[in-house]
Amino acid sequence: MYRALSCIPVIAICFLLVGCSSCSSDKKKDRKTELEGYNPLVEQLDETPDSAFLARLVDYTDDSVYVTSRYSSRRMAYAYADAKAVGKVQGTLEKGNWFSLFPDNRQKLVLAMINTTELSGKWEYDQKQHRGLSFNERGGMSSINPDKVCFREWKLLNGLLYIYYVDMQQKAGDRHQYRVEEANIANLSKDRVTLQVMGRTFECTRPSDKPLRFE
Repeated sequence: MYRALSCIPVIAICFLLVGCSSCSSDKKKDRKTELEGYNPLVEQLDETPDSAFLARLVDYTDDSVYVTSRYSSRRMAYAYADAKAVGKVQGTLEKGNWFSLFPDNRQKLVLAMINTTELSGKWEYDQKQHRGLSFNERGGMSSINPDKVCFREWKLLNGLLYIYYVDMQQKAGDRHQYRVEEANIANLSKDRVTLQVMGRTFECTRPSDKPLRFE
């Protein structure tokens, strides 16, 4: 009987700790939502599981790609012809390049595939005004001599590209204040990319310096 009763304070303490942890989490969330210009989509995307993985292209045929992952040398094969037919294979199939590959693992199909080696680095969309943008490694993004917006981040999530940005007049000290839009890659190669986002089309060419590479 004594042992059973002695457990009661311990259980009570556990409930108290759990309750405090929950309160702390709620307070953090409240602080975020109190931010002026808080954008709930930022947190929503942060919490969305990503089924794509970073794959290195080893070889390919007319209907299949052969890749390894960033963490394993095991060679995997996926059929990509259907994805390519509907514009979901973006970039050149260049051996050794890195791709964000969104697969159907059960059927071994490519649902979407984006050449991140080609996308990364600096791009110029207004040569006269020397305006451009840069897709930096680890998801950072920056504007070169910006006009209307300043780019902040980029995210590849389940085969889709999201661009995070702020207006030139916007003060955003916290990333939860960034604006976010899904971007469409209409064309991608080593030297050119066409991005459609924010109701604009950015026809970009590669400046002279070399792009970043994933290693």
